[in-house]
Amino acid sequence: MRRTLITATIWTAFIFAVYVFLGFRPAPPQTIAEGEVCYKCRTVITNHKLAAEIMDRNLPTKYKTTGCMAAYVANHPSDDSRYYVTDFGSGGLIEAEHAFFVPVLVNDTTGERDYRAYYSHGMADIAAQILDVPVLRWNDILTKMKARA
Repeated sequence: MRRTLITATIWTAFIFAVYVFLGFRPAPPQTIAEGEVCYKCRTVITNHKLAAEIMDRNLPTKYKTTGCMAAYVANHPSDDSRYYVTDFGSGGLIEAEHAFFVPVLVNDTTGERDYRAYYSHGMADIAAQILDVPVLRWNDILTKMKARA
């Protein structure tokens, strides 16, 4: 009887330790689908290759574009949040601080401009040369948004 109680206690402690360990790992970001709603401007995300996401305590908030997320971050800075953008080439999420951004015209009729994110510096350089614009980094975009605020 005593041996069974000790074995059960050890297994319970082990299972509890596994759950605690898994609970402290950051959740991996998921891709952003078209049709989701932007957290800041409440518009529908129509181009998932321009979308962005903030992971705050494993709770994701989706944004229509990198610029929309940067405007939110400029007004609500946080050291605990992780920022992700969609790689224009692959469609997967990458960390914003590792991405290279190219300013683009998003909508011809409204003149809306925003940024494409690239994981590869070479791809960003090629896109920037074609569009005749500079390649930017995440801190550059945040600085611009903070200046507007």
